[in-house]
Amino acid sequence: MKKEYHKEKLQTIVLSNKGGMEVTVLNFGGVISSIKVPVKGKKVECVLGFDTFEEYVSEAYRKEYPYLGAIIGRNAGRIKYGKAIIDGKEIQLNCNLGENQIHGGSVGFDSVFWDVVAVNRGDDNSSVTLQYVSKDGEEGYPGEVTVRVTYTLTSDNRLRIDYHGTTDAPTILNLTQHTYFNLNESNTDVLNNTLQIKADKYVPLEEGFFTPTGERPPVAGTRLDYRKGQKVYAHTDNSFVREIPSEEVMATLTNGEGSLAMEVRTDHPVLHIYAGYYLPDLQPLHRKTIGQSRGICFEAQGYADATKHPQFDNVVLRPKEEYNFFTEFKFMHLS
Repeated sequence: MKKEYHKEKLQTIVLSNKGGMEVTVLNFGGVISSIKVPVKGKKVECVLGFDTFEEYVSEAYRKEYPYLGAIIGRNAGRIKYGKAIIDGKEIQLNCNLGENQIHGGSVGFDSVFWDVVAVNRGDDNSSVTLQYVSKDGEEGYPGEVTVRVTYTLTSDNRLRIDYHGTTDAPTILNLTQHTYFNLNESNTDVLNNTLQIKADKYVPLEEGFFTPTGERPPVAGTRLDYRKGQKVYAHTDNSFVREIPSEEVMATLTNGEGSLAMEVRTDHPVLHIYAGYYLPDLQPLHRKTIGQSRGICFEAQGYADATKHPQFDNVVLRPKEEYNFFTEFKFMHLS
């Protein structure tokens, strides 16, 4: 049965600063539909997306759904067999990718309307706060969870995302933001971009399931050794372990022209980077082409399928606890 989306619930919020940077946010899925940054007298669109709501809910887009720009929840990444373990009890979640669950299930936080609870437009910063209440049992997850996500655009071209969550019963909460960045001035793929990641270890994935093996080997000697900076490797789709303070830059992406760079900071345990190898071919009107290697995600999050691996940071949230994390993207014009 085809899901119906009610456009009358849609709200579009545009955040801007004095420098001319603009960030467009939809209350549908918390989607970042556009980030425009001034470069050499023109505004460069820095993300993949659509200009119309209809494109976000079209059958063509949903067929090989890549979660463009959306908030992911309750759990980012894949859960093998859709089975999670909470307090020693196995929980069966809804599976939406064969026998596994990905990104929270069939109707995750990416495909619901959020409430706009605050919009602030100051001289230095502008922000929007979205809230979603996920009911007990939604996609198989126990407990009612209340989540707030705040997008803040600063005067110095930082886009900060703050996540906050509470629950009335032990559950999994592991959120991320699934924007595909393409900083190029031209309509080209990201394989000509330079990527640097301050991470000595990565999280390998089990063949066939693409869920963590539980290991955290060194990046040295692999195609994922981005410590000194290198061109984007097309098959990058791994979590990198954060072992630096959250105020330090964990990743830097520089566009093909060398005119624009983006720094990533976070206090999440890992930064999952996906270079868009399986992006479907789509041609939005007046926007950059969507397709293989046309965008790259910086999904700061907790470990995927963490409840099966005690050595990973905890992703179980309990009553009276608070879930609080941030990710920040800073855009810099290079001379």
